[in-house]
Amino acid sequence: MCLAFPGKIIEVNGDFAKIDFGASTIKNDINITHINGKKGDYVLVHAGYAIEVLDISEAENMIDYWKENTIWKCNRCEIVNECPTGNIVKEINSNKLK
Repeated sequence: MCLAFPGKIIEVNGDFAKIDFGASTIKNDINITHINGKKGDYVLVHAGYAIEVLDISEAENMIDYWKENTIWKCNRCEIVNECPTGNIVKEINSNKLK
């Protein structure tokens, strides 16, 4: 199951943006034609499309939720290395070992 995940726009090129999802996960070519996003905005991304601009507190709450509540799912997922959530979970787990 694919889920929408928050990220920060770090560069805009026409109808596409470079999005930073954290944990060293940056994706190019996220389509932003359905929103009015600009550099510095947090957006909700699903299947390569930014679907909503988030205010900063909403984005922070959502990111914290993902960090706290998806570890169990990512530890069992077959595509954990291919998604932003999986990368964040790996980073959290490695920080716990330090």
